[in-house]
Amino acid sequence: MDDNRFLFEIVLLLSVAIVAVLLFRRLRISPMLGYLAGGLLVGPSGLALIADVEMIKLVGELGVAMLLFSIGLELSIKRLKLMRLEVFGLGTAQFILTATILAGIVYALGVSARGAFVIGAGLALSSTAIVLQLLSERREIASRLGRVSFAVLLLQDLAVVPLLAVVPILGTGATDWTAIALATGKAILALALIMVAGRIVLQPIYRTVARDLGPEVFVALTLLVVLGTGWATAQAGLSLTLGAFLAGLLLAETEFRHQIEADIKPFQGLLMGLFFMSIGMQVDLGVAAQNGWLIVLLTLGLIWLKTTILFGLCRLIKLPWMLAMRTGLMLSQGGEFTFILIGAAALVGVVPEPIRQICLAVVSASMILTPFIAIAGKALTDRLERSTPIGLAVIEKENLDLGKHVVIAGFGRVGRIVARLLESQRITYVAIDHDANNVLEARERGLPVYFGLAEKRDLLWGVGIDRASIFVVTLNDADTTLRLAASIKARLPELVVVARARDSRHARELFNVGADVAVPETLEASLVLGGAVLKHFDIGQGEIETALGALRADRGFLLDADWSPADKPAPPDAAEQTSEPELRSEPEQTDK
Repeated sequence: MDDNRFLFEIVLLLSVAIVAVLLFRRLRISPMLGYLAGGLLVGPSGLALIADVEMIKLVGELGVAMLLFSIGLELSIKRLKLMRLEVFGLGTAQFILTATILAGIVYALGVSARGAFVIGAGLALSSTAIVLQLLSERREIASRLGRVSFAVLLLQDLAVVPLLAVVPILGTGATDWTAIALATGKAILALALIMVAGRIVLQPIYRTVARDLGPEVFVALTLLVVLGTGWATAQAGLSLTLGAFLAGLLLAETEFRHQIEADIKPFQGLLMGLFFMSIGMQVDLGVAAQNGWLIVLLTLGLIWLKTTILFGLCRLIKLPWMLAMRTGLMLSQGGEFTFILIGAAALVGVVPEPIRQICLAVVSASMILTPFIAIAGKALTDRLERSTPIGLAVIEKENLDLGKHVVIAGFGRVGRIVARLLESQRITYVAIDHDANNVLEARERGLPVYFGLAEKRDLLWGVGIDRASIFVVTLNDADTTLRLAASIKARLPELVVVARARDSRHARELFNVGADVAVPETLEASLVLGGAVLKHFDIGQGEIETALGALRADRGFLLDADWSPADKPAPPDAAEQTSEPELRSEPEQTDK
């Protein structure tokens, strides 16, 4: 291909991608489906404007590698422990049961046992990219639906790792289990060497780069780690995407994880878009047209089967039936890794090309239907939920699995901002508010917000305050905030209490009753306002942050302006406390 032609195709791809994503966003549909539609339009089955589909396919696979890398970054041991029931219980059961049933159906239709195994396992997977995008757009990442869906998707993505290693072995045609065991052992040894070498080498290198070199070198190092680990696993006869996943695991427990996530996000989004465009280019519309009714039936059958299985399993572990229904519908489509697995199996002759084309069409159709299915499921459960009052028993049941989460008292302006920050980092929270309108609006968005008085002990224990890591009080009623902080610290002294203070005097009172952090609302507002003034004088953002940081660290300034945890007065002696503060039940004011 000449240089001018290649440049034209790049310009064309970017133009189509921008227009398609803009259109789909206007329609409130996942942009990933816009990329898929754009690929169909310019691919061989559409206008045939792209000649080198393989090059786009290769670049798109880097997007999947970046997705697996980010999943590896999420896999901290602490998170897996907290989600072990959903991940290793519900997720494992869903994948094994769905894959087994689908493989049996495919085998009964005449596909070989190996092909049926790969297709069944591939169709059991759901789309991490589309589901997380939908949950994020609807601000449901931190909701119970978000937690359960993420747990199942996490197990599915973990299952992809051994499947990517098994597919090449299936392609050899070997039936000797000894040969398969040796190949598996070789793969495990290679992975162990990469993991050990990475743990020894990576952290010191990152520390050196972060300390001595610029942010652009930090980003370059991350890309080098992803691609270098992928190249190493490819040399061991495994896949590039498996290497990217391992690279994420190596960096998951380091102090650089959050910065790395922020750095790769633009690359991941663009490359995942190119991946979906490459899938659209591979779909043969001729085969789809010839098998139109079959594809429609298979798509509806796949959605029904996956929804039914996941609904039943959710009910088996006693999740509320409305949550079980929404979870089943949300995860009823095929996934991006379905394309990868079945495509890899087709390359080694395990899955025939016509069967691959039908699978591509079915999975693509199920993805396209996902936003509409999610909207319908939300509308149905919302209508039923509005007619069913949420009692204390239901609240306790909905939050039974929570641990190390954040409880927010008050869901007004301040509470919502705190919640948004927690959502951005996928930190689980539950909020309580006495304003019925606030609660109704939040519940309609799928947020974990409950109506009631935050001072009611039964309600606090119902949302798992005794298992929480932090209790945040954002109420604008100073007296209620003071009583609530005192009561909670008296009953749960190990729980971290972060409270919104009206001023420095109120902060001093909160520290006296045991609050760990009291933030006067005037302090941060003043600092941000001062920073805006400095920016007006063309002072760089870095210098402004340095100046603000110096003020925050200046003990004299803090003593004069507001209080900080470092200035926390000593708590009163136990002998001086004649009685434990009571949790009261009079209404508090939310931070409107």
